[in-house]
Amino acid sequence: MKNKLNKLSFIFFFLFGLSLLLVQVTGCGKKNKQENKPYSELGDTLEQKLKILSARIKEDPKNPQLLYQRALVYYNQKNLYKGLEDIIRAIDMDSSDAKYHLLLADFYYADAKIEDARNSIQKALKLDPTNIDGNIKMGELLFYLGDYVNMFNYLDLALKQDPYRAKVYFIKGMAFKEMRDTNLAISSFNTTIEQDPDYFDAYMQLANIYAARKNPLAIQYYNNAIRINPFMIEAHYGLAFYLQENGKPDDAIKIYNDLLSIEPNNAAALHNIGYIFLFYKNEPAASIPWFDKSALANPKAVNTFYHRGYAYELLKNYPKAREDYQKAIELNNGVFDLAEKRLADLKGK
Repeated sequence: MKNKLNKLSFIFFFLFGLSLLLVQVTGCGKKNKQENKPYSELGDTLEQKLKILSARIKEDPKNPQLLYQRALVYYNQKNLYKGLEDIIRAIDMDSSDAKYHLLLADFYYADAKIEDARNSIQKALKLDPTNIDGNIKMGELLFYLGDYVNMFNYLDLALKQDPYRAKVYFIKGMAFKEMRDTNLAISSFNTTIEQDPDYFDAYMQLANIYAARKNPLAIQYYNNAIRINPFMIEAHYGLAFYLQENGKPDDAIKIYNDLLSIEPNNAAALHNIGYIFLFYKNEPAASIPWFDKSALANPKAVNTFYHRGYAYELLKNYPKAREDYQKAIELNNGVFDLAEKRLADLKGK
């Protein structure tokens, strides 16, 4: 189950993908200019779209397309209850439209109803076997379930319809990574960014793979990820940690500070700067303020207290060192061999 939960963070169509759909409003009763506009042009915000669609539904309550459109707005607002109600009503009125079943699958998946989601996708594909989005969704769902053989079948069918879908190559890359074939994973992620040069998650996957190999190409991919989305903490952290672990501590501190300009209370970044001062620069006094900030940001961070304790020990502030070692042991359910050894060494000091 833990492995399946980890995969959730890489499955984007259920939580975010439908926000990219630009569905034309058709069959909406009265045909004025506003009603003929695409969904994406109904208003600048989701609230404006919701207001316009609700007014239309009040005038034409038996129009399934309008209910579908409003369900899509609710989905993007993460209002699962109201959105589910709308899409079920739309399907009750017209069960022959595959995209209605696909949106219902998204709601079920977001609510962790995996089998219901799967059934809805199957209904969509029965109506339209070559539906690209349906085949991609089924492929993603099977990736989550670990059924890679059937996953590839659905994804390959989608590629026959559209060989330029970056997402398909990304899912394949994730599957190859899970199967421990990192060379094929790299190939798939590279194909992903060939199709979509701004595919953030593909750059992150490539960066992480190369970082694990201690390959300097990791820097290039982390920088590309930061270029695409400069506010994503994980890209800054990945780059800083790679630099820290590969002989560039000063560069790492700079990137950690970039991260802290976005998220000032990021406990991991604060801790790691302290760690660099303590172990790379041999400046225990300089490390302590960073550990202090990290401990405030995350009072349950075991390593922060242990490392601050070690910094105090080097500075011969033994009472403070003991206090932090004891705290680290306490936070680690009463067992922390390294801290216990340090405490033993401090006896009599």
